[in-house]
Amino acid sequence: MRILSKPVLVAAIAAALVLPLPARAQSSADSAAAAQALFAQLFAHAFVTQNALAVETAWPGIESALRRQRPDLDAAAVADLRREFERIRLARLAEIMKDVPEIYARHLTAEEMRVLATFYSTATGIKMLQALPRILPEAFALVLPRMQALTGDTQETFIKVLRERGILH
Repeated sequence: MRILSKPVLVAAIAAALVLPLPARAQSSADSAAAAQALFAQLFAHAFVTQNALAVETAWPGIESALRRQRPDLDAAAVADLRREFERIRLARLAEIMKDVPEIYARHLTAEEMRVLATFYSTATGIKMLQALPRILPEAFALVLPRMQALTGDTQETFIKVLRERGILH
């Protein structure tokens, strides 16, 4: 058996930990239609909620700047401007996300996407889609700082296993 050098092995392990799996090809019209329908559903719930949260975060600073420019703006005008800002942002989000259904179609079958769409039509599915924009930032904030340690720890432990088995010296 050929013995691998430690740097080559470390690089291979690191790549295995961070590289995505290859996509399954799905190119049928049925898959494309199912992906469009599923994504429209996801967008209508999760992305609309995410957009509203982003506007909620950004709006106080925008409103403050508007009031500095125009102290005479009344509450109705400010509310109308906020709705317009949210509408513009959501339209831009829809535009930049328009190719995402193709990714779904590459990784899921038409039937799998229909099953997901059925689930996301239930009360629990809708609740999940609306909760995801709140859950994901919390989860990423918790997990991302730990990812570098995961890579290092995994490499270190796996190299130890390789040494114990006489594959690496």
